[in-house]
Amino acid sequence: MTWYPSSELLLDPSPLRVSDSVPGQLARSTARELALQRSRAPRPFASRGASPGAAGFALAVANEAWNLLLNQNIPMQGQDYPVNAPAGVVYRMRGSVTYRRRLPPPLNIEYTAESDRLFGGAILSVGVVRNTVTFAGGDTATFEGLGVVQALPNLPPGTIIDGGANIEFWELISTNSLSLTRVDSPLVPIPSTFPTTTQPQPEDTPDNDQTFPIMLPGGIPGMLLPTPVIILIPRPSDLGRRPVPVLFPTSIPPGRREVMPQMWLTPEGIQVGTGGQNDPVRITPGDTITNITNITQVQDFRQRNPPPVVTCNAEPPPASDCCDCEEIRKIVIEELDSKFPPKRPFTLQTTSFAASNSRTITLPPFTRYVNLTIVIPPPSVRSQFGGADGQEVFYNGWYSFGATLSTNERIPIHYNSMSIPIPPGVTRFTYTVYLGGTASVTVGHSVET
Repeated sequence: MTWYPSSELLLDPSPLRVSDSVPGQLARSTARELALQRSRAPRPFASRGASPGAAGFALAVANEAWNLLLNQNIPMQGQDYPVNAPAGVVYRMRGSVTYRRRLPPPLNIEYTAESDRLFGGAILSVGVVRNTVTFAGGDTATFEGLGVVQALPNLPPGTIIDGGANIEFWELISTNSLSLTRVDSPLVPIPSTFPTTTQPQPEDTPDNDQTFPIMLPGGIPGMLLPTPVIILIPRPSDLGRRPVPVLFPTSIPPGRREVMPQMWLTPEGIQVGTGGQNDPVRITPGDTITNITNITQVQDFRQRNPPPVVTCNAEPPPASDCCDCEEIRKIVIEELDSKFPPKRPFTLQTTSFAASNSRTITLPPFTRYVNLTIVIPPPSVRSQFGGADGQEVFYNGWYSFGATLSTNERIPIHYNSMSIPIPPGVTRFTYTVYLGGTASVTVGHSVET
C-alpha cells in the first residue's frame, strides 16, 4: 500500500512520485476535490445524520481531522438545536464545554466551563451560540458558549449565553454535555433534536455519504484518457475516529470497478493499494483483504476498529521507543505548567488596554498583577480624606475576577491607581467605573526567557 501525505497531494506542481503513477493520480485527484468541496460546504464533512449524539459531539474531532488532511483551517461553527419550549414556565439549561487558548504550545491551555442557568419565556433553540457585545467605550467582542435563542415579544429572537469565552482568545473545542428541562418537572425531557449521547446508535446506517467526480489525467490501463471516476466517501465525519474508506458506487460497471485500487483516508494523508515492501500499511491481525464495493458492508472489521500503523520490513526494526533529553524536558515542562506556576527563569511582559467605562479581559497564562488607573474620574465621585499618612479614598466603581468566569466578589475601586495581585488559576478580569468615568488597565504576566 502506497502512502501519500496530504502535504504532497496538494502541491502544485505535483511531485514526480505522485504524478507518475495511477495510485498517485488517484490520491491527488481525491484530495484536491475533497478540499474544494469542503471549502464550499464544510458542514457535510463534520456532521452525521443517523446518530444525533455523534452529530454534535464528534463535530470538533471530525473538523480537526479534515483540517489536518486537507491543509485547511475551517473553524468549527457554533451549533444550536431547535426545541419545543413554549412560554409560561421556567426552563433550566445545564451543560459543559471545553475551550482551548489560541496560543502555541505549551501556552494553549484548556479549561472546562460548567453552565447551570434558568430561563423564563419561550425558547426556540439551545446549544453552542455566539453573541457580539458592544462596550461603553465602543469596543466590541464576540463570545461563544452554551446558551439559548429566545422568542421576545414584538422583537426579533434574542441570543443569551451563560458565561462564554471571547473567540479572539479562546477556541471552543468540545461540547461535553447539554440538557434542557422544565423547573416544575425536571425529569421530563424537552422535545428537541439536540444530541444526548456521544455513542453511535445501533440503528446507525451509512447515510450522509458524499459522492464526488474526479478526473485522472494519466488514466487507468485499458480505459480512455483522461479517465473520469466517481468516488464515494461514506459518512466523512467518521474520519475523526477511524480511517475512512474511499468507495466506488455500484452504478459503475463491475469490470471497471474491479481494477480500481483500495483507498483509505486518514487524518495525515491517503493510502492506496494493498501494501508493499517498506510501505506504511494498516494491518489488523486476522483480517482478510476484500474488495469493498457496497456501502452496506458496515460490519467490515477495519471500518469499526482503526488498525495501528506499521512498516513492512524484511527484519523487525530495532527498538526506538525512547526520548532524547530535549524531548523529556519539553514533556516535563508541559506537565508541570499545567499544574503549577512556572519555576524556570521568566521575564515580565505587560499588555495595556485603552481607557473605557468597563471592560472584561481574558488574562494570559501566569498573570502576576493588574494595574488599574482612573483616567477620567466619575463626575459625581465621592471621596474621603486619608489623613497625613494615607491616600485619599474615592468611590470610583468596582472590579472582579474569577477562575472560569470574569465575576466573583465585587471589590471597590477605592484609589485612582491600584495594583491588584492575581492569584494562580485566575483567567478572567472585569471592571466597571461609575457613569461618566473611565479607567485603563495594564496586565503583567510571566513569559519564559
